[in-house]
Amino acid sequence: MSRHVTIRLDEDFHERLKARAAALGTTVTALITEVTERELDEDRKNFLSGIEEFADHWGYFQERFGN
Repeated sequence: MSRHVTIRLDEDFHERLKARAAALGTTVTALITEVTERELDEDRKNFLSGIEEFADHWGYFQERFGN
């Protein structure tokens, strides 16, 4: 079951959001839902955290194993 949520956006932000949704061929609601679901995805967060940790240690890997 869907729930109705109201948020306040300034006009400029709302126009940018509508333009992005239109460019993607979707609705503002669908775009907000997609972005929110992505933000709440724990697997994605864990993956990005792992990438960040790897990037922090990239210099060591290059020194140890070469290019």
